[in-house]
Order: sequence, then structure tokens, then C-alpha cells
Amino acid sequence: MPITEILLLVLAGLVGGFLAGMLGVGGGIVFVPVIQLILTHHKISEGNVAYTLANSLVIVFAVGISGTIKQLKLKNTHLPSALATGISASISSMFLTYLIFNYNLSDPQLFNYIFAFILILTAIRMLFSNKLEATELVIPNIRKFIPAGLFAGVVTALSGLGGGVVMVPYFNKVLKLPIRFATGLSLSVIPMIALPLIVFYASLTPTAFIDDKFQTGFLVWPLLIPVIASAILASGYGVKFAQKLAPKTLTTVFITFVILTLIKILIF
Repeated sequence: MPITEILLLVLAGLVGGFLAGMLGVGGGIVFVPVIQLILTHHKISEGNVAYTLANSLVIVFAVGISGTIKQLKLKNTHLPSALATGISASISSMFLTYLIFNYNLSDPQLFNYIFAFILILTAIRMLFSNKLEATELVIPNIRKFIPAGLFAGVVTALSGLGGGVVMVPYFNKVLKLPIRFATGLSLSVIPMIALPLIVFYASLTPTAFIDDKFQTGFLVWPLLIPVIASAILASGYGVKFAQKLAPKTLTTVFITFVILTLIKILIF
């Protein structure tokens, strides 16, 4: 792999990892386009989507594990709630992935429009909500986390973004959890969503290989290692940075992230 590609992957890891730690998202908005760019350099067209999703999910998983450890130390997550969300997300993501691969139901353009509409509603609700930020942490009934998980699983299966972009608003605005706790909880769920899909993509045999010596199914390790190493390093700084921000500022930053995600979906 050329040094320019390695440097690009390291830079993507630093930026995506920092965003993941700060906002409780997977960082896929950074990882996905970079992976797609690398694939075009290696002239991979058939299986491009599978390669993109598989490798993005591995990075998201690694960042999520690293971030979760830090959030646990800060007591900024709740494992039973994360487990309820993660299990429901895994069910919806695997079910949808099965349908897509076996019945050729993929319609990326339709999904982009639906997802964009949801993101617009999310940004509007977060931007114009006049309710004060919750100061006292009250964990709702575990069953109330299931809808967030089901939808996050769908988003992850179709986009590789990790699902945080829909979980954080749900936790914060629907379940009334403080924004810092919402981001921490979201980050804890992401590895649970990603793992079953990673195993699925690792078990498949691509028709075109990028590196047949250092590749497991669709997982390309020379591509993954530079991103994962830098992303894990940066995620810790993202978590620490989020703790220093006022809740309103962190919410504003998250809304900005949602808008950038929306632009990426509609334009790129």
C-alpha cells in the first residue's frame, strides 16, 4: 500500500476516532468515503459496497470498544440499557443484511432519501427544542431502548455509519437522558451492532481480492490497521474533550455533525 494511502488512512482514523469519542457516533461519515477512495485506487468495483461496509464496521467496532472503556470509567453509560439497545439493533441489522444479500433488495437511493428525511427531522427537533437539559440522570424502563436499537441496526446495515446519529437524539430528546450520557451510551452500543455484521462479512468469499495474503473475507487488514490504531488513540481525546464542553455546546456540535452527514448522503 503506497505511503500516501497509509497517511490518508491514519488521518481518517484521527478525525473519525475523535468524532466518535466526542459525539458517541461510529465515525463512519469519515471512514466510509476514505475506504471508497482506496477501493477505487485498487480498481475494485464488484463487491465495493460489501468491502466498504465490512471495513468501516471493523473500525467502528474498535473505536466503540475503546470509547466504551473510557465512558465506563466516567460512569457515562449504563450496560443493561446498552445491552437492550444492542441486541435489538443486532437483530434488525442481521435480518436486513440477510434480506439484501439473498433477495437483492438493496435500493441505496431510496434509503438515502428516507434517511435524509429522518436526519432533517432529528436536526430540527434538537435545534428548536426549548426544554432544559436534564441535570438528574434517570434511567427509563429497559424496553424503551428497543426502538432506538431497531432503527440503529437498520441504519448500520445499510450505511456502515454505526447508528449513533439516530441513537443520540433518541436517548437525549425522547428518553430525556443528559447529552453527555446519551453520547456515552450510544458509543457503548455501537460494538454490539457491528460485531455480528463483521462476522458475517468475514465469512464471505469476495470475487475480487485486494490483498489475498492479509484479507479475511471482505476485511482488508493493511487497510484496517492504520485507521484502527490512530482512531483508538484519538477517541480517548474525543471523550475527554466532550467532558469539557457545556451540554448546549455539545448539542450544537452534534447538530452540526448531523447536517454534515445529511450533506454527504444527498450530495456524495
